[in-house]
Amino acid sequence: MSPETKKSALDSLTSRNKTVKTSALAAASSRSVKSGGSGASGGSAKSGGSGTSGGSGTSGTSGTSGGSANSGASGKSSRKGRRRTGRFSLKSFFPHSPSGKSDSLSMEGDDPVERAYFRRSLILLGGAFLVMLFFFTAAFFLAVRGAERTVVPQIVNRELIDALQMLQERELYPRVQAKFTGNPSDKGLIISQDPEPGLYVKAGRRVTVTVSRGAVMDNVEDYTGMSVTEVRGRLASLFSTFEPLLVIREPVTYVYNNAEAGTILHQTPKAGTPLDKQQELILIASRGKLNRPIVLPNLKDYSADNAMRALARIPLSFVFVEDNSVEPAGYSARVTTQSPAAEAQVGSDMKVVLRYRRPKAWGEDSRYGLFDHTFPETPVPVALEVIIREPGAEDRTLFSMPHSGGRLSFPYVLPLGSSIVVEINGEEAVRQEVVSQ
Repeated sequence: MSPETKKSALDSLTSRNKTVKTSALAAASSRSVKSGGSGASGGSAKSGGSGTSGGSGTSGTSGTSGGSANSGASGKSSRKGRRRTGRFSLKSFFPHSPSGKSDSLSMEGDDPVERAYFRRSLILLGGAFLVMLFFFTAAFFLAVRGAERTVVPQIVNRELIDALQMLQERELYPRVQAKFTGNPSDKGLIISQDPEPGLYVKAGRRVTVTVSRGAVMDNVEDYTGMSVTEVRGRLASLFSTFEPLLVIREPVTYVYNNAEAGTILHQTPKAGTPLDKQQELILIASRGKLNRPIVLPNLKDYSADNAMRALARIPLSFVFVEDNSVEPAGYSARVTTQSPAAEAQVGSDMKVVLRYRRPKAWGEDSRYGLFDHTFPETPVPVALEVIIREPGAEDRTLFSMPHSGGRLSFPYVLPLGSSIVVEINGEEAVRQEVVSQ
């Protein structure tokens, strides 16, 4: 048989099967409609047949009664079937139930096993819902109630470690910030807190803690080699918002030197000195190279005090020597001769020797004397200042000058109990008391 013939036969068979199936479905539908229609009508046909055949009215009545019974039974069966097929079935939602092996559309909705499974499922779902509701409610009330309340402690002026421990004991959390205060003594201490101490707050509250970093400058910097202008600007910027801990002593001492004019040659305090209080910064700066010699002024007949001040302004070191060749006179020491002589041209390292005439008289409570001391030699001139301290009076500076060391002497007439103090770079180096002889 050719392939075309096989295909034609197969198509014919398929068409015939479809036709048979359609006819069967139509017949079944017709029987269902007839059975679900009027039972009385079916009964009447049967009754009419029976009356015609037997000629008995009673038989006809029986036929009618029998037909009505059949018809009623058929109607009840139809309505019960519709009610059962319309019932809710759990199998579509619980396919693994004990009755899940039967058809989900079967009329087993009234199965006791299925009802028990349904009840258990509802109980489980309800229990899970109640547990979730319980935990949610408990969490809600805990959040509303919040943490326990505690008192903010007093931590100002305490060390940071102690303050953190106090906050931790009260379950408070610190937020630490630091800032300069200009006061070196409070470095590392708590200077402020927020909230204020004594307030009741919830545990877990953050407390802002401000710690002092101390002064902007802890130690003296090294200024040698810098210019005086640079140092002034540096200090002004550091202490713009705080009280200065380092103040330049005025006037700055200038000496002739090969370094550029204004260059700092020496400083006091030295670099690295701790700054725990306000201090003066004593600077010795270069005046520049001496391009011309110094012309020595005529100091004859100057009082000893005026001669010292004149030489200190140049500046030139000096030594006073009492002139025994002349008679004492007056109430103060006066210069008689000088070496080098007046108008002489000298270098900045020259030491001038002044001879003086001692005074003839002085006050009853005063004394005459000669201060004479030799200082160590220094490679760079140091700031030397002579201070007079008289009883019941303020200190006064006799003179100040850069000094490279060596001998220094000068006469004086001072009240009893006075002191002559020589400071080198701001520190006391020598003290001589005026006492009765």
